[in-house]
Amino acid sequence: MVTGVIILLIYRKPDKPGFSRYLIGGTALDIENLKYFISVAQLLNFSEAARQNNVTQPKISRSILDLETQLKAKLLFRTNRDVSLTPEGETFLPYAIDLVDMAAKASDMVDQVHSGRTGYLSIATVSTTSRTLASFLSVFSTRYPDIMIDITQNTGKTQAMAMMENRFDFHFAHLVMLPKDGRLDYIVTHRDKLVLVVPKGHSLTQGKLDFDKLFQEKFIMISQPESPQLYGKVMEICAAHNAMPKVIHRYDKAESVLLSVGSGLGVSILPMGLTRAFLPDAVDVIPLDPEGYEIDYVCAWPKQSQNPCSRIFVDVMREYFKSPLE
Repeated sequence: MVTGVIILLIYRKPDKPGFSRYLIGGTALDIENLKYFISVAQLLNFSEAARQNNVTQPKISRSILDLETQLKAKLLFRTNRDVSLTPEGETFLPYAIDLVDMAAKASDMVDQVHSGRTGYLSIATVSTTSRTLASFLSVFSTRYPDIMIDITQNTGKTQAMAMMENRFDFHFAHLVMLPKDGRLDYIVTHRDKLVLVVPKGHSLTQGKLDFDKLFQEKFIMISQPESPQLYGKVMEICAAHNAMPKVIHRYDKAESVLLSVGSGLGVSILPMGLTRAFLPDAVDVIPLDPEGYEIDYVCAWPKQSQNPCSRIFVDVMREYFKSPLE
């Protein structure tokens, strides 16, 4: 029996689009010819190989002959009744299978990158939208596990600046943070109610909320420079009751405010979603009456984005966030 070793030097042929040809030892091999050879080698029947590949038997025969000519070796024994592999054919078969599989994988990877099914996205967010963002990303990452997502959590001031400068692929933020020049597209993701947040078991949880007693409490506030939207909403509520809060601490981040309340240092007014995302067992939440103190949130992205993943992200968002304000 004649045996041999075929050493494969594999290159993509530069003047041929796609992945339909490989150079092996300086010889260009057509992937289609390889597929037909694999079919015949596995089925040992030219007619059945032609049927499964939906081509004529002469085409299968020509492809095998072309392949044998290129390799300068006979790959198949063929009689009127039987088909069998030559020693060279047996040696070549696993390499042919690997080449076809490699071509399919390479083509699929290129298609994934081109269509956005794999890649990278950068997201900037404020902490008050953490719960909504986490829920959405759970759905998105299940559908597209090969898209890597990098999340940056900003204060309100930093987020507004990032939106002005288009630093990220997507921005989850307050509606009022949107630049007025129309550079960003956006969808409204949700509306969150502002609530009074107090330490667990606080006396204000007993009965109807007494605003006179509320404004005697020590208040913990978000910093106005870092989050002017939330700060402004809190002060609007205070003004509606002709009162000024007794502020003892100010923090740049809303989750720091919540942590202080949970530690028993005072009370605050925060978005409901934040209390559900952080320390839900350490604080009590009291609805504000009358209702109407709310913050609208959006996801915004540059209109001229060149990232193919962005198109997929937007499509999933439009499906997930269905007109929350209607």
